[in-house]
This record gives sequence, C-alpha cells and structure tokens, in this order.
Amino acid sequence: MLHIVKKLEQLTWLPRYLQGDDTLLLVEQAVYACKASSPYYRYLPSDCAIYALQEDLAARGWLEVCADQVQIINTAAFVKMTVSIGKSIGW
Repeated sequence: MLHIVKKLEQLTWLPRYLQGDDTLLLVEQAVYACKASSPYYRYLPSDCAIYALQEDLAARGWLEVCADQVQIINTAAFVKMTVSIGKSIGW
C-alpha cells in the first residue's frame, strides 16, 4: 500500500499502521520530516521505502538537506508509483 502523507502531525501515529511492504510518500508539509535534524524524522519507519516529492522539497529549499534514507522522486514518478502499487491512502 502507498501511504501519502501531507501533514507532519500524521507521522506521529502512522507507523502503527505501516507494514514492511508498504511505501511512504511525503508531500506538501510532510517533506519537512526529511531532514535528519527534524523532530519528525524519528517517526519515519526504517522498514519500508520512503520517498519525498521533489517539487515540494524544492519549493521549501530542502532538496539539499534530505536524508539518505529518503528517495526523491518527481511528479511523473509519483504518478507511475500510484499506478504500479494500486492501493493508496492519504494522511
């Protein structure tokens, strides 16, 4: 399942719903969790794939500070991801 997270606050309780084969995509405000020194970074799971939307990172000036654990993708890759994974949920 693809979990699309828009708000930082959702990250505090989201991990209890994630399974090992799930994918997490951070968009909008949630991209602020991508920096290792962010207080929300600790909520990012270590057992699933984590992506952040390039356009949202760039708009906030965070492209260069994104942690290695987080893979950066553009909108076209995001669309392909939603098609290939099939099931998604927005938080």
